[in-house]
Amino acid sequence: MGEITLDTRALELIQLFESNLGVKVKDVIEVEDFIYLIVEKGETYRLFKDEKKKQIFENLKESLKKKINVLDYDEDPEKFFRNLFYRYKVVSLTVTSGEKGLIVNVKVDPAYKASALGKGAKNLHTAMNISKRYFNVARIYIE
Repeated sequence: MGEITLDTRALELIQLFESNLGVKVKDVIEVEDFIYLIVEKGETYRLFKDEKKKQIFENLKESLKKKINVLDYDEDPEKFFRNLFYRYKVVSLTVTSGEKGLIVNVKVDPAYKASALGKGAKNLHTAMNISKRYFNVARIYIE
């Protein structure tokens, strides 16, 4: 498990999301044209069930000119990885302990496999970097 270090930009984003959306933000990771917003368990539901918050969220995406992926943190690795890969329609997921850390096998809907991997495996690398902030992960396999 890596150490989470937040720079000034990350702290500003956390403050922006918490003050405008009223959600408890655990972490924020900015990668190119994406912002990954990791919120406390249950906060994603609270955000998207409220029409006013959904509109504010859309306005924030526009003003930041970034795509924003929101996922609930969970200390249970299986639930965390299900949340992380949710948008790719997870069919099955197993997390096993290996010699060098967790080994995660994610089977996604075949129509979403290319998106889950990303061009040059960019999305897979991003998922690995995000998950290493919370868990000792050796490998993530997407099928």
